[in-house]
Amino acid sequence: MNAILELTPAAPALHDVARLWGRAADGVELSVVVPFYNPGAALRRTVERLVAVLRDAEVGFEVIAVSDGSTDGSAQTLGGLPGVRVIDNPVNQGKGAALHQGFATARGAWIGFIDADGDIDPRHLVEYLMVARTGGHALVYADKRHTASASAATGFRKLVSVSYSTFVSRLFGLDVRDTQTGCKIVRRDVLAAVLPRLRERRFAFDLELFVAADAAGIDDLKAVPVRLEERVAGSTVTSSTIVRTIRDTFVIYRRRRDDHYRPAAPVAAPVVAVAPRTPVLAYAA
Repeated sequence: MNAILELTPAAPALHDVARLWGRAADGVELSVVVPFYNPGAALRRTVERLVAVLRDAEVGFEVIAVSDGSTDGSAQTLGGLPGVRVIDNPVNQGKGAALHQGFATARGAWIGFIDADGDIDPRHLVEYLMVARTGGHALVYADKRHTASASAATGFRKLVSVSYSTFVSRLFGLDVRDTQTGCKIVRRDVLAAVLPRLRERRFAFDLELFVAADAAGIDDLKAVPVRLEERVAGSTVTSSTIVRTIRDTFVIYRRRRDDHYRPAAPVAAPVVAVAPRTPVLAYAA
């Protein structure tokens, strides 16, 4: 079975998470959403590696690759990959919008996402799933400030990262040192509870996820090491993205101040049923 390509003419609704309220599909332990925008050849390599490590680990999985209006033909490079669904949006809206769209069709007991740019080895998702599977954590996330982490990022990217994480820590008081590294796994029920209140379409999505979880009283968050390699697809950090992300951060702060993220009811701690550990090449219906 080959990758399925879906052309999406309209913008995804940020609140369309009805599927997540249902139980996970049998045999699908992990759904992985891969948002991408003009990553070139790095996309195929990343997704191939992702499929390979998940199959080797005998994880029941589905991969949902979402193009955020890419114009470089990268969506078509995923043809022939088993277990992969490609959603090809014609308009660029941002990483957060692409994630919302992928999450809305996810069927796994845990739902993860990873950057397509090639700087994070997809094997980390398998490692994080093992942590999530053992501890039943609400969210397992890559923390590049973890003592066991390593990074080949440029000095500029490291400076931007440390500066932003320090700024966020002081502004929000979150017990999270790194909100932005693009590799995370969230328990299905937790994502279903917080996603309807998330509004960010771009890079501040990751921060908003943590802020909404905190407002919902979800504190079982597990930071884990990550190794960042040199980016294959080039840097997405520009002066305009930095300014926009800072602006969006203040918007999130105002939403929190206005109790936007407070859930209508407490999020109960469920018993997580782990899907069978057999390789399943699944497709979001």
